[in-house]
Amino acid sequence: MGPTANVIPLGSRLPSEASSRVSKFEALIDNRLNLQTTNFFHSARTLACSSQIYRQTIMPAYLYFALLFCGLLLQAQAEPKSVAGWETLEGCRLVDSPLNDGDSLLVRHEDQEYMFRIYWVDAPEPADSAMERVREQAQYFSISEAQATESGELARRYTRKFLRGAFTVHTRWEDARSDQNRRFFAILEKDGAYLSQELVANGLARIYGMPTQGKWPGGPTPRVHLSRLKNSERQAQREQVGVWSLATGSRQMSGLETLIAASEGASELITLQVPGMEQQEVGDIININTASLKELETLPGIGPALGQRIIAARPIESVDSLVEIPGIGANTLAGFKYRIITTDPPPPENTVAFYTADLEQYLDQEVVVVVDRVAAVETESPAGFRAVRLETAFKGEAGGSITTYLPDEFYDSFMQFYAEPGKEFTGLLYQQENEVVLVYRRQ
Repeated sequence: MGPTANVIPLGSRLPSEASSRVSKFEALIDNRLNLQTTNFFHSARTLACSSQIYRQTIMPAYLYFALLFCGLLLQAQAEPKSVAGWETLEGCRLVDSPLNDGDSLLVRHEDQEYMFRIYWVDAPEPADSAMERVREQAQYFSISEAQATESGELARRYTRKFLRGAFTVHTRWEDARSDQNRRFFAILEKDGAYLSQELVANGLARIYGMPTQGKWPGGPTPRVHLSRLKNSERQAQREQVGVWSLATGSRQMSGLETLIAASEGASELITLQVPGMEQQEVGDIININTASLKELETLPGIGPALGQRIIAARPIESVDSLVEIPGIGANTLAGFKYRIITTDPPPPENTVAFYTADLEQYLDQEVVVVVDRVAAVETESPAGFRAVRLETAFKGEAGGSITTYLPDEFYDSFMQFYAEPGKEFTGLLYQQENEVVLVYRRQ
């Protein structure tokens, strides 16, 4: 490996003597990429020649009207949809923020960011900074205040995973401010499911707060949505899912009275409190098909024997099918159902794991990763290049690491620039012998 050159700003044009050092490695990359497109361009040129008369006579008139139609269509799609006071924001993304919790979220739509608070429900607070609210929530679920904040952290993690990728926001821009931070009430929808109902169904929120006025676009009436929330809470209480699994001494259905009161515009909360409950921990969500025996034993009611039976029963298609395993009844399953999944969620975006999960689409393509950490590695590199190891992460979730080849003259600049985490890096995802790597190509 040659000596390190002077620091050159990333993205700058190389001096002529550096440009002349384009290596065989880069030539090999170019040949592979060019070979993939040769047949396509040959076919395109043939088609272009055969259609010259068409382009010179008929096409100009049609082209004008086609472009006009496409422009109007794109303009209509770009504008938020508005129905009876509701505005629908599509293609929204969750913004990583310390203000986010289970029911209040910082959201980006196009080039604007908004803080939204979801209608109908209230998730436990993940911190004890608002002790009066934490105390109310603990009383509602009949759990301790410490358990309430632990459950709030679980609700925050659930919401973050539920909203991974693009989702839709329906809002009337009603003020939901409870502190100095501006917030708006909203319905959050992803793949046809509503966050409010999913939180209640998983025992991670109480039915409490601001109800909607009228239907939102594509949604049910408030009465129908209320009925669905009631049914979801009944089911969660009956099966002791989520926070309800901690309220072992309570069969209270106070959420139903709260729901009725909220629909009539009341602001007071009917609660029951049952003292003397046993303390239980809220643990991480695990994949029942890939978890180790030690991880399985962290689930309530699962010891070594039942853990071995779960492993022997793999692959497990659904959570509910666990009751078919001898020793796991409906009551046992209800105690840990909220903590397990059967398939892992997709890898976080803009990470190595995201792109390598679909190499058929992304191999030999320029990709963008968010760099969490970079380290030098002692490994044999192609002539004119040096190797580093990139660790990637997106919104706090680790996304794997990858060997990355940099031109010698960019090495020092690269190490300095990416010493601070959270910056984006664009490189070519490339198959180098038996390893998938990233390559920063000379301009």
